[in-house]
Amino acid sequence: MDDKVTRKNARKARTRYQDGLGDWYTLDNAAMIMPAVVSPRDTLLFRVSATLDAPVRIAALQAALDRCAARFHYFVVELRKGAFGHYLEPHGSRVLVEADPPSPCQDFDMRRPGTCLFRVKARESRIACEFSHVLTDGTGGMRFLKNLLAEYYRQLGEEVPLDSDPDLLDLDAPADPEETEDAYNRYFPGSYPHPDHERPAFRIPGPDLPVGQYRIITGVMDLEPALALAKSYKVSLTELMTGVYMESLQGLWLGLPKALRRRTRLSIEVPVNMRQFHPTRTNRNFSLFVHVQQDLRLGRRELSDIVSKIHHQMRCEIDAPSMARHIARNVGGGRNLAVRVLPLFIKSPFMRILYSYYGENIISGVMSNLGSPSFSPAVAAHIERLDMIAAPARTIKTKATMVSWKGKLYLTFGGMGQTREVERLFFQRLASLGLAVRIECNLEDS
Repeated sequence: MDDKVTRKNARKARTRYQDGLGDWYTLDNAAMIMPAVVSPRDTLLFRVSATLDAPVRIAALQAALDRCAARFHYFVVELRKGAFGHYLEPHGSRVLVEADPPSPCQDFDMRRPGTCLFRVKARESRIACEFSHVLTDGTGGMRFLKNLLAEYYRQLGEEVPLDSDPDLLDLDAPADPEETEDAYNRYFPGSYPHPDHERPAFRIPGPDLPVGQYRIITGVMDLEPALALAKSYKVSLTELMTGVYMESLQGLWLGLPKALRRRTRLSIEVPVNMRQFHPTRTNRNFSLFVHVQQDLRLGRRELSDIVSKIHHQMRCEIDAPSMARHIARNVGGGRNLAVRVLPLFIKSPFMRILYSYYGENIISGVMSNLGSPSFSPAVAAHIERLDMIAAPARTIKTKATMVSWKGKLYLTFGGMGQTREVERLFFQRLASLGLAVRIECNLEDS
């Protein structure tokens, strides 16, 4: 990349600005489309949470939140509508710790005036942070949770050194400008071939849950047997669990009436953290995805065939040049002058069409692995469990996430449909493979 392109990309990557009224932020490239597609059901909120070894002390948590909110001021924002696009401006009120209801990631409308785009909730010994995907991705959300927990234990009188975790920030220091950069624009490759368009994918049929309900089913299992099972298939843990998910969707499809089997392509979206390819300190979105696929017209596949195919698909797709094709398409469209000068009331309907065409219409499900996050030893000693919950999606119906912590694997399905068939098939299959799984659900009638 030549110096001229690099300078232009750096200029385009800025999201923070000031005018006569104060600070404001542009949306990053991934976030630009989100205000057009958000709804009371598809809130675009995701969650990261920690369950501690003692009940949460709310006063100490509120003091920690006050400190972190001042340092992560670029998260303490509201969505605003301009003539040509949305932007973010500082939230005018103090962010308060809230009680945590049974259904997470609900009762949220980012377009409602006065709505802060993240929130912190507590219940018994659990601290949960929910973020709008307009703000950040799983990496940025986990960084905030790490700093919140570190400051929480400092408020309780414990020593948590900054150098004990590379993600801990000096809460008294000003934010690095790079923390708010739009890394997609910074690493825009210029003229690059775009990804091939994909056919519409099969999606789980059936009625939705009532508005305000989000069913969370978590399978808790020992990590070592799960890793050993993946090793026996010569694949990673993510590839194995994605394969079991694919096989479960295949089983659901085969059991449906012919009229509901018109879509014959299965596609599971696997997010990819782009920070592994491009150095950046951004706490905004910087993740893309690969789609692993199966053509159901070719007949039933055994699990061994499914996971082998997924393994090779992911190895072929997850590299810097292949992922750059997605950046080229997404950022290139946003830089187009004709698109930029369109008024927002004209632009928004087209964004919804593009989101359907390139987004949820070509996805059968999502499998995201947050891995095994590292914490400061002083904080880790108090954490009994970590969880991640994906943002709800009414059309896809289910999304799955994984987090590993202290020898346990927490695999969570977030469901918006009344049917639990995919989850049932998934966990039954794990049991048949020899994994002992304890099932938890947040809704009593599920």
